[in-house]
Amino acid sequence: MLRSLLPENYVVGGPYDPLAWFNIVGEVGCVFWVLAYAFIIRQCFKDKSYGLPLVAICMNLAWEFLASWIIPNPVPLWHLFDRVWFFVDLVIVYQLLRYGRSLQTIPEVRQHFHWVVAGTTVLAGIGLYTFYLQYHDLLGLVGAFMINLVMSVSFVFFYFSRRHQAGVGLSVPAALCKMLGTLGTSIECHYVIGMTQPWLGGLSFLHFLCVSIFLFDALYLYLVAKAALARAPAARGERPAGALAVA
Repeated sequence: MLRSLLPENYVVGGPYDPLAWFNIVGEVGCVFWVLAYAFIIRQCFKDKSYGLPLVAICMNLAWEFLASWIIPNPVPLWHLFDRVWFFVDLVIVYQLLRYGRSLQTIPEVRQHFHWVVAGTTVLAGIGLYTFYLQYHDLLGLVGAFMINLVMSVSFVFFYFSRRHQAGVGLSVPAALCKMLGTLGTSIECHYVIGMTQPWLGGLSFLHFLCVSIFLFDALYLYLVAKAALARAPAARGERPAGALAVA
């Protein structure tokens, strides 16, 4: 069973060795990402909402489709993770299509909602695939971190939007798992990309992506956690600290 999850040309400690320490860190990160998706899906069915920014859902779906069915992957275990994410993504897309129109604050987006989603997804797929071809982005990893940065920045604005909608779709466990998941895969990909793509001439762009993602993830986690703590007394039926009693 274990052998079936290893690449054909298995090299101990190599970039495609799923048992190398840096890949184990990345695989733990992948588990955190699956948990993040699970927390998002659970919260959003409860709130009748969707839990990622619209553009991030569309870009994510496009990348997961390419990684699962188009871009070759020499490691069966990683390919398994990609396909798990793809099918979980379909649930998140369902939530976007089911609940998303009514949550749009821009009238034109609400009016043409399904066309916006479809067009964004198709354009994201074309852009990611042409980037993969032109820049020899093996496994689509650099493209994945570019999407991740878009997602992390969008999450901050997503929070401020949802703050005026009773915080629907926001989840502290999901925000924490997303941050830890990306941290794990960032460590892994510095080694994998560095060992397999010498034509890049360095990893400075990847450094920028990963540090920026972590900073925005930490900011989003802080904002969501602070809001959750502020809502907790009201959820328990208590008067917020410092509130004046009404005679």
